[in-house]
Amino acid sequence: MEALELILFLLAAVVASSILDNLLPRLSLPLVQIVLGALIALLVHTPLESGLDPELLLILFIAPLHFNESRHADSGALWANRWGIASLSVGLVFAIILSLGFTLHALLPAIPLAAALALGAAMGSTDAVAVMELSKDFKFGRRHETLLTGEAFFNDVTGTVVFQCAIAVAVSGSFSLVHAGEEFALDLFGGLLGGLVMGVLAWGLLEFIRRLGIDNPTLHVTLELLLPFLIYLLAEQLHIGSVIAVVVAGMMMSVLPHRQTSQTARQRLQSRSVWDTISFMLNGVIFVILGMQLPRVLTPATDGGLGNPLVLMGLMALLTLLLEAVRFAWVLGMDVAHHRQQRRAGKNPGPFLTRGELRGALAMALAGPKGGITLSLMLTVPLALITVDGFPVREALVSVASGMILLTLLLANFAVPALVPHKHVVQKTRQRVDAEARLLMEVIEWVQRDAPMTGVVTEVAPAGVAAAGASPVGALAADAAADVAADAAGDAVERAAQAAVADGATPNAGRFAADEPATVIVMKRYADQLEELMPHASPECAAQAREVVAHCGALYESIDQLAEEVAALAQDGGDGEEGDDSPWPDPSRLTAHFRMLRETYDAVEDVQAQALVRELEVIKRMRKAGELSPDRAKALRNDVYIQQMALD
Repeated sequence: MEALELILFLLAAVVASSILDNLLPRLSLPLVQIVLGALIALLVHTPLESGLDPELLLILFIAPLHFNESRHADSGALWANRWGIASLSVGLVFAIILSLGFTLHALLPAIPLAAALALGAAMGSTDAVAVMELSKDFKFGRRHETLLTGEAFFNDVTGTVVFQCAIAVAVSGSFSLVHAGEEFALDLFGGLLGGLVMGVLAWGLLEFIRRLGIDNPTLHVTLELLLPFLIYLLAEQLHIGSVIAVVVAGMMMSVLPHRQTSQTARQRLQSRSVWDTISFMLNGVIFVILGMQLPRVLTPATDGGLGNPLVLMGLMALLTLLLEAVRFAWVLGMDVAHHRQQRRAGKNPGPFLTRGELRGALAMALAGPKGGITLSLMLTVPLALITVDGFPVREALVSVASGMILLTLLLANFAVPALVPHKHVVQKTRQRVDAEARLLMEVIEWVQRDAPMTGVVTEVAPAGVAAAGASPVGALAADAAADVAADAAGDAVERAAQAAVADGATPNAGRFAADEPATVIVMKRYADQLEELMPHASPECAAQAREVVAHCGALYESIDQLAEEVAALAQDGGDGEEGDDSPWPDPSRLTAHFRMLRETYDAVEDVQAQALVRELEVIKRMRKAGELSPDRAKALRNDVYIQQMALD
């Protein structure tokens, strides 16, 4: 029962954090989740108060999140920046280990040097979940974003191996460089090779199931969810790098060829939807759990059990600043070397270290916060690690590491947004907004032109209306006198609907009223999207958009008025005969009203389906003309495909 309550608390905290994230825009979602986790730990008794199994944290959260992110990573970009990623994953980690280890030992001699180096090794691993959240929200530049992603994927090996060796030295007092080298090589190269093999096997299994004719999307998505756990556990049994094996397997599965059929397309859409939900929950839960652990592991530092709390907190702040300074110096050195290489190749003859480059390097240094892996490593420090004078080394190390985790997350939350722009701001460039606005306006125009070919009413309109020349199709197609024609069409529809309802001829009334509302409703949907883009568009484009939005609004108001009048007619008491003053609506009129609503809804789906087809045509044309970038065109097409799937 306690486990169930814990799960409910975690899920409720994730939902609450998502709501608070919209109310507190200056706080990142991971930080909000950590605060909620800390509040839960302080107010509610949970099973996690007795401690957290670090291995369980890795397999339940880190493995599936790494697997999903690696499947969508740009493998080509990672390979092109392989030496930079290797530099961050190995060289930078060793620089952090040495600088933090020797500094901590010098400032707090009660902690042995080997134990201090273990803290440095744990702090060398960046939190991939937090890094992915930052890279999704902020514009670091293509190269820096690739380096951050690769570092988060691969630097766990270096930190983990050095951490294990340092703890072994702290406990036993002996160290074997040969044994440490073997462990590092087995974890790194064994994880790479094992991941390649298991990725190919997993891809082969999925393809074999498809060739058997089993194309059930639910089965394939369930198998995808199971794969990261199987790969991780198998890597553990083989004593190779588990996290790296999961990452490489996911990348391998993404680059191998896949059959392109309607079933595989449906499976990919369903897979993305499921993984988005799972990732959202796991991302949230891991940070909530991290927040729930912080009060417990920080208690020895705050209650004076490790000495003066202010001195210890100052030590945390100093080590955090040193960590960020080492990262900044390393990243800056890499940028200088890359710039020189580009300059020698004649690709970038500009000056070194512009203001923007310095800001980018500092943002990348601060965008490597610590999190779940660092805490899980520190929680494995043996309780028996106590000095001769009885100083609680484990509690000190865990408390210092927890404080540094919190400080690095705070720096990433408040400093990174001040250094690099938000992706939403970058994406709202005037040229791009104008292109998307023109796309929407053209689709609206096509919806009007396609009115005779969509909906459910072209051949059954009452003869009186056709003779009067007040067809709703004609009203929509006439651009020169759109508003006048719309009003005339509304009056004609109202007269026809009243006559049909009074005579009991409900089918014709419903069918006639279905087409024009459906067309206008779809036009209004696109006009609402257009209205959102208007503040970011150029003055000329915004003026055109305002005209289109006003035109669609006028049509929609006439349809809305017609709907109110028909609804009032259906709700009037009596059946219209003399002497019948019953206060209850006539059933035949209600039937006619609901039939008309149902047929209008069906017509809206028909018009929307045709509009989506037109939208794909316009996107393709604008992509070929260079008005839309390939990435943006792909994103817009994916949105259309999802809407088409929803209609089906």
